[in-house]
Amino acid sequence: MTDSTTTPSIIYRDYAPGDAETVKHLVDEAFAISRWVKAPRLLDDAKEVYLRTVLAASTWAQVAEMNGQVVGVIMGRIHGRPRLPGRWRHHLVSAWSMLKLAVIGINEHRSLLQFFASNRVYAQLKKSVTVPTTDELTLFAVSAETRGTGIGTSLYQRFLAHLREHGRDDFYLFTDTRCSYGFYEKQGMTRAGSREMTILLDGEPEPLVVLLYAGTARATA
Repeated sequence: MTDSTTTPSIIYRDYAPGDAETVKHLVDEAFAISRWVKAPRLLDDAKEVYLRTVLAASTWAQVAEMNGQVVGVIMGRIHGRPRLPGRWRHHLVSAWSMLKLAVIGINEHRSLLQFFASNRVYAQLKKSVTVPTTDELTLFAVSAETRGTGIGTSLYQRFLAHLREHGRDDFYLFTDTRCSYGFYEKQGMTRAGSREMTILLDGEPEPLVVLLYAGTARATA
């Protein structure tokens, strides 16, 4: 049964397949995928790979909807819980999009290689930290127009509540210095590790620091 809570014009509900296009826009807005992949015919495939990969890895996903428009999304993974429906379809669609990127994106191969190199950096960073890395906040993005309205905080608190409902406490997430990582520090999360890398944005090299934050769902007084 879908858990929905309504404030004057905001609904928090479970993610649905029909939300995909809007969520891909939020992902691009948050993580600047369009600065990594410039060709329009490649951009949607890159966003598709990103979203499908996260969906396949997640066990829980909700969105915030304002006036009928999705303006925020949060996804997470609890170890041992069933993955979201359609996991194998997500893998297949992601693989097909990856194949198209490899074939069509030859002129942008350097940017594409760096775009997907972040996964390798994530794995290295995860191995280097001493904090628990069992449960993960896999995706969190809020529309720029609604930041500061409390929607992001509400989505984040719903994730913490979800963890507590299943008797979980510690969790982690990946972010980087392009994102509003200060939000996590305001929520009491701790930076547990970092890795530096150089990426191509708009065809130019830029430094990037990938961050791993650790948090707790434990209720505080």
